[in-house]
Amino acid sequence: MTDISMHLTTDEIELWAQGLLPAARAMHLADCSLCRTEAERERKVILELVQLPKFAPSAGFADRVMAQVKVPTPSGDWQA
Repeated sequence: MTDISMHLTTDEIELWAQGLLPAARAMHLADCSLCRTEAERERKVILELVQLPKFAPSAGFADRVMAQVKVPTPSGDWQA
């Protein structure tokens, strides 16, 4: 039985999904069904997310946004 204090953190599960989990923690993952279940759930979410269509703003989007931005100008006789 695995000590609950040894369970992988959310950050460690993310590292595992990226293939960056340290070997010592990967050993825990291999032995712990709770952590494996959570890690597999995370993997499924990531696989679904990468399948989503990617969107890019249309040409001129930044220019149209910036045209709406109002930048205040100093008034009066203020001097630095």
